[in-house]
Amino acid sequence: MIEQGFSFYFTFALVLLLLLASSIIIPFYGFFWKRWKGLAIGCVVQPIACLIICLLSAVLISFFQTRELRKYREGAMATVSKTDSTGFVHFWYLKADEECFYEYKEKENLKNEYTGFDRGRLYDVVPIDSCSVCVDDNIVVTFDLKAQKATASEYDEPIEVVNVEWDKVNEYFKTIRNK
Repeated sequence: MIEQGFSFYFTFALVLLLLLASSIIIPFYGFFWKRWKGLAIGCVVQPIACLIICLLSAVLISFFQTRELRKYREGAMATVSKTDSTGFVHFWYLKADEECFYEYKEKENLKNEYTGFDRGRLYDVVPIDSCSVCVDDNIVVTFDLKAQKATASEYDEPIEVVNVEWDKVNEYFKTIRNK
C-alpha cells in the first residue's frame, strides 16, 4: 500500500496550531491600543478569529481532498468495480503510473463525488506479463490490446470492468515493454 500524504495533514495541523497560538496577540494589541477596553474587545475577537481560521482550514482541506479524489478517478487507465452482498460497491482505479486508487461507496450514494480518504486506499499496480496487471495480489486485470477487450477477476471470480482508456493502456504496456 502507498503512503497517502500524511505529511500534508501534519504540516497543515502545525501551521494551524501556530496560527491559533499567534492569535494571542489580538488581546495584547487591543490592550496597547485602548488599554482595558481594548483588552476586553480583543478577548471577544480572539475566539471569533480562531473560529474563522478553523472554518477556512476545514474548507481548504475538503477542497484539497475532493481535488485529489477527482484526480485519481480521472487519471485512471481502467476502472474495475464489484458489488458485494452488503450493498457496497467497490471501485479500483488503475492508473498508468503504477498506482491504484481503491474506494467503496454505498449503492445509494454512487453519485456522490466525495467519499473521503477514510473509504479509500492506494495500492501498487504490478505488471504480471505483457498484457495483464495485478493489484494487491487479489485483483488481476487482463487486457486484449488487439481486440480492445478487458477482463478482471478477484480471486479468480470475474468482476466488472467499468471503463478502459485504451490510449493510456497502450502507452502503459509500451513503456513496460521498453523497460
